[in-house]
Amino acid sequence: LIVKVRQIAATLRELDDSVKADDIEARLKSSKDQAFRGLRDKSEIYEADGNVIKLGQHRFSVNTQVLDLTLLEQDNHLHIHLTGTDYFEVLDTPELKHLQAYWQQALVSENDAFYRAEYLAGQILSAAESQQADFDLPHLQAILHDQTQLLALIKAFIAPRYKEGYEKGIHDYDAAQLLRQIIPVREAAELLRFNPMQRGLAKVFWDSTHTQQPQNTWIERAQSALQMQQVFAHSDAKQLLAHEVAQHLKVFLTTQPIIETTSTDIASSAAYLVEELAQTPLSFVSSRYAQQLVDELRRSLDIARAWQNFNIALEKLTDQTAKQWALLETWFNAMLQANEDTQQAAKLAHYIPESIACFIASDMPQRPNKTELEFTVNDLMGEHVRIKQHCLQLSLDRFFSQYQQHQQVVIPQFQQYHKLRRTIIQQQREQLRLQEFKAQPLSSFVRNRLINEQYLPLIGDNLAKQMGTVGENKRSDLMGLLMMISPPGYGKTTLMEYTANRLGLIFMKINCPSLGHSVVSLDPSQAPDSAARQELEKLNMALEMANNVMLYLDDIQHTDAEFLQKFISLSDGTRRIEGVWKGKARTYDMRGKKFCIVMAGNPYTESGETFKIPDMLANRADIYNLGDILGGAKEAFALSYIENSLSSNQILAPLAVRDMSDVYLLIAMAQGKTVDSNQLKHDYSSAERTEIVEVLKKLLHIQTLVLKVNQQYIASAAQADEYRTEPAFKLQGSYRNMNKMAEKVSAIMNHDELLQMTRDHYLGEAQLLTQGAEENLLKLAELRGNMTATEKHRWHEIKANFQHKQQAEQQEVAIGREIVTNIKYMGKELGELSKLSRQKLEWITQIRAKNTKK
Repeated sequence: LIVKVRQIAATLRELDDSVKADDIEARLKSSKDQAFRGLRDKSEIYEADGNVIKLGQHRFSVNTQVLDLTLLEQDNHLHIHLTGTDYFEVLDTPELKHLQAYWQQALVSENDAFYRAEYLAGQILSAAESQQADFDLPHLQAILHDQTQLLALIKAFIAPRYKEGYEKGIHDYDAAQLLRQIIPVREAAELLRFNPMQRGLAKVFWDSTHTQQPQNTWIERAQSALQMQQVFAHSDAKQLLAHEVAQHLKVFLTTQPIIETTSTDIASSAAYLVEELAQTPLSFVSSRYAQQLVDELRRSLDIARAWQNFNIALEKLTDQTAKQWALLETWFNAMLQANEDTQQAAKLAHYIPESIACFIASDMPQRPNKTELEFTVNDLMGEHVRIKQHCLQLSLDRFFSQYQQHQQVVIPQFQQYHKLRRTIIQQQREQLRLQEFKAQPLSSFVRNRLINEQYLPLIGDNLAKQMGTVGENKRSDLMGLLMMISPPGYGKTTLMEYTANRLGLIFMKINCPSLGHSVVSLDPSQAPDSAARQELEKLNMALEMANNVMLYLDDIQHTDAEFLQKFISLSDGTRRIEGVWKGKARTYDMRGKKFCIVMAGNPYTESGETFKIPDMLANRADIYNLGDILGGAKEAFALSYIENSLSSNQILAPLAVRDMSDVYLLIAMAQGKTVDSNQLKHDYSSAERTEIVEVLKKLLHIQTLVLKVNQQYIASAAQADEYRTEPAFKLQGSYRNMNKMAEKVSAIMNHDELLQMTRDHYLGEAQLLTQGAEENLLKLAELRGNMTATEKHRWHEIKANFQHKQQAEQQEVAIGREIVTNIKYMGKELGELSKLSRQKLEWITQIRAKNTKK
């Protein structure tokens, strides 16, 4: 596979110089490594075909639904919905509201009014008529009753039309059933395939305007266009004339508003008129149903002796076509309403426009056609709202009208809706930045023994309290939060992102340094800058999602305690929190939701002081320090430094995706233990095994140093300043430090080169400190045990000066406290003197007042 990708990448580079084959190969390798780790997890910590994951003694359901954005209809509104969550937001736009009829339409080929196989049959007929396929109408008629050939033709026709959703063996069969009945009726019915309204409008229009210009030239032009089509199979002239007729018909309907029509009806009516004008001699086809309505009305009027008055009323409306149409429509509707056979009346009502035209254009020559236009197609296999007991009721003109409506109106608007829908979804994806919320652990992440035996069980214990587990032992009193603390570089974020990924949770990471100490509210509008506002919007969005969410607050030491207090109620049994979404205050209730909150921070600031969180929040949290050695986990903690650095070293990187038991055996070899190489599951050559062991030996040396640095850093950071006997130690021994040095290790390095490399690494780290680089490097040399006499002298001098300074500062503090005490005492005495002075002043004032009176 890698070789193939290299070839493809090389071809791409030939086509486009900007394509980097190395990038493609690197991504492939990263994906392959992650796939190997995923398979390992499937076999070791997943159960029930990947639907359940085991963390320690607890089992959790896995959300397998990928986070994505879609539009759903609810309560007659479109909502933006994030899959797998409770996030719904109403999306009301005029463009979408205008296309509401297509919200529930899933396929371009079918809606509630038109069955998928009908559309397929219409397409086949249209292709045969226009000779756009490898068959024509005569060929289609010839194989109509040959089941094998007809189905083969239909299957070949639908093969490239996969987007239309045809199901093999169902819709091809139903289309064949439809064609067997539609084609013979179509041939017998002639132009009755146009619906009664289209034919009626054409007749009335021609009757009223055939003597005008340019209508008086249309007959010859129509006949010429028909001859062109017959001789050269060219229909442009006919289409051009039909377009001209449609324009004049539209003007006619403006002056004579007979009935509300669509552009499709006008175009079809014009096409019908062109077809009729091409007939020799000129006559207009009429259906049996229209003639039945006309005869029935005349008979009813004759019985009522109202026929003469009826004709007089019509004659008085001559040249007022719209009023004639309205009068006749009223009469026909009244007659059908009086008909006791409601089913027959409903059927005949469809032909009222044609019957009206027969009255208004009575002088036009007509040719009756007795073909039965209504028929039933049986033995259908598909499902549709119009199919009852495998039968579909059809009318020839309705079929062609609906097909034309589907082609000219439904499909363009359906496509417009889905294009608009895709645009909106893409815009919302970019606006919400969904890609940032997907948990994507680093490709270098290794699920080592420390994580398996210590961290995952601890995380499982906490998540069992927050989200609940699978099975009968699920707790009903969900509460709490998880707090991970450590110096930087110990993998807090990576570990939790890995956990969220394996649980299928959305990983909503809040960058607390962007919030800062000035943010004390969850309201984005009160944020001091755009970065803080963005983080608060993400936080509130996580609350809106509610389900399948891990809310991760990173580096909480940079936030104010008042801000952290907002999460107290979310962490207790009420599981509620007050938020602000889209400018509106909301109360979020997380009871019963698959929602967890995790906080991570560095308890050691740059000055060595510890940070504090609200007591009520700390009481609700399970707090674990990843930088400290857990009880009984000293060996696993030390081993994790080697395991985490495997992917950083070129020689050891392949071990990260192999069986971890090989890693432990090879480490044992590097430690000098006797190990049978036959126990290794991978087939290593002698040279490869030797090289790996040599690299591991050097990593073990680095591991010892990094562990010492880590322990010294934590001990120093946790110590109060007044009790220090030496400067604070600020160099760190994290996984990040280990990985940086591991990537530089090779099997051929000697001991001096290894010492120099580690010395150079921490020299670079020390230079980045704001102050105290010298004393930190001297303390590091003391930890390594390789201090020179000059360094020892300088270190003792620094410690002595530090202790002297500490004593001086303590004396200054003591003097300061004594001064403050004396000032407080003097202030009290002055207060008493001031009180006596006020009393004496009052006495003097009283005596003066008496003397003045005397």
